[in-house]
Amino acid sequence: MDELKESLSGQAGLLCELLTSAMQPKLVDTGVSLGTFELLSAVHASGGKATQIEVARRLGITPPSLSESVKGATSRNLIEQHVDSDDGRRKILKLTSSGRKAMQSIVKGVNNAENRMVDGIDAAQIAIVIDVLKKVNRNLARIVQEESRPKRTSKPASRAK
Repeated sequence: MDELKESLSGQAGLLCELLTSAMQPKLVDTGVSLGTFELLSAVHASGGKATQIEVARRLGITPPSLSESVKGATSRNLIEQHVDSDDGRRKILKLTSSGRKAMQSIVKGVNNAENRMVDGIDAAQIAIVIDVLKKVNRNLARIVQEESRPKRTSKPASRAK
């Protein structure tokens, strides 16, 4: 167990847990669950042009799983769902003004927590950590993408008769 505390993944996991705990009061204030915040964040990051499938992929869940979250967020007037004008089978997700306000409030709380968590740490050290984490995230995203690709199975060559 001590090995995990000293590993990159152990520290990243601990950071995630602590940051989530620090966000909790803002989530409660806005009446938004962590899952809904993640949905709002994914929709926001897309610039209002993401399909439900793209948002599901970004969140690492299946489109049917996302549908329930979308229904809840839509009924609470946090996101809007529009039919894609280029392809009527696809649905585009956008934040409503209420969704943007909730996001801004929560992000403000996250920024406050971030400012407090780096208190006493040199700006150059913070820049190095951010640079390293960006590289780690790119590598991990590549690994996840590679692992999620369907495995090709080679079929035995058919014999000519």
